[in-house]
Amino acid sequence: MMNFVNREMQEALKNLRETDTPQNRNKVLELLITTQLFVPATWDKSPQLDEHGNMTFPPDTHFSILTIQTTDKQRFFPFFTSKEESEKWAGSKNGKMLLLTFDQYIPIVEMAQKDIAGIVVDPYGINTPFQTPFLLGLKEHPRHTGLKETQILKGEKVSLRTPKNVDDLKEILIKYGKEHANVRSIYFKERIVEDKPTHWFIIVDLEEEDPRYLQEMAHYCARCSHGKQFEFMFASMKLSQEIMEKNTPIYLKTDA
Repeated sequence: MMNFVNREMQEALKNLRETDTPQNRNKVLELLITTQLFVPATWDKSPQLDEHGNMTFPPDTHFSILTIQTTDKQRFFPFFTSKEESEKWAGSKNGKMLLLTFDQYIPIVEMAQKDIAGIVVDPYGINTPFQTPFLLGLKEHPRHTGLKETQILKGEKVSLRTPKNVDDLKEILIKYGKEHANVRSIYFKERIVEDKPTHWFIIVDLEEEDPRYLQEMAHYCARCSHGKQFEFMFASMKLSQEIMEKNTPIYLKTDA
């Protein structure tokens, strides 16, 4: 993970600094939504380390992103395109680095909007700030609102566990199933991915498979996401069927 360098973002920010054009601005916006950045953070639960040193956090772990203050007393979350850039900031020694996507960090930015002005990328390098209202507006950007396709490679191991302490999310998923006749069943798990925070993994069995239902479910459940991403999968997929055989649905349509 620590060898990761977001070269696309580095190049896009450099191009924008040199030539402020709509094309260069749009490229930066797209990369903010679709790529990862290093985020210095602390957490209240100890992660488990596998033989490769990858961290897996308990589901109820609370994360706090470190902040940086400008000369005019504004506070920002510092984000970095590489480990090298993070080491330019003395404050980075007070936390550890997480590699996060927009969907993973935007709930934290939103919750802190009364106290934090936004994020600043590579504050001791290209030093590019993004104000909180602007970032929240990106949630409506076409590249964000479109349902993301997940590609699981052949032979790739998918590690799942039963979610804990998220009854509100479980209840709203069940509520969605009850309110939509097209839903036959819903399976709810938490997916563990190396070197990344866990995210919710949801299999949906529909009478008619339509991606619009999955996008609607994501919006329907967003307020109970607990700061995690959603990954949806149709029940017709082979991997889904294998998982469904070994697990019990949280919602099952009845004839009643």
